[in-house]
Amino acid sequence: MKYGCYYNHKTIGDILLIEIKPSIFPSRYVKKDDVVALYKDDELVGINIFNISDIVKIKAEGFIHHLNKEVLDVINTKLKNAGLNELPYQEGSGFKVAQIIDIEEHPDSDHLHICKVDVGEKEPLQIVCGAYNAKLNLKCVCALPFTFMPDGKQIVPGKLLKIDSYGMLCSGRELGLAGYEKIHGLLELDDSYKVGNDFFLD
Repeated sequence: MKYGCYYNHKTIGDILLIEIKPSIFPSRYVKKDDVVALYKDDELVGINIFNISDIVKIKAEGFIHHLNKEVLDVINTKLKNAGLNELPYQEGSGFKVAQIIDIEEHPDSDHLHICKVDVGEKEPLQIVCGAYNAKLNLKCVCALPFTFMPDGKQIVPGKLLKIDSYGMLCSGRELGLAGYEKIHGLLELDDSYKVGNDFFLD
């Protein structure tokens, strides 16, 4: 199970938001102490933990790229006491340093590109991308399939104009990087970044 974590004390208060199914709007909730479980019928779609700073200090403001094992253990104890299943530990942030190793124009679009992307795994990913600066050999950041984004969306494999796409090549704005709020195009990385490394953790 993949999930995304968000904490914004300035905007919403001392609440850890855990998204599990961001595309599904909950129809009911169950509250126990400071834990609120959100359900669509019987499917768990999210969890809110109120007064989270009482059990763990979270330094992030907004999207949390990765929960380390120690923090996750504390959160899981809280969830278990509320009668919920523990969250699995997630290796890495889901954002990899990538390189475009092949690119061609989408036959049914005047701005989409079909990219073959090396993310350091055995096989490259095929990703349909509309960025103006997508080009051969460009190093950039790839959100792997099912990764949660800073805006709360989850990257789900699908088709763009009938072409399969597995992941997303990201701009600095989409990555939530300071100073990139109004900058469009893929975040371009220099040669100091190694393909396959975790962009946020390595």
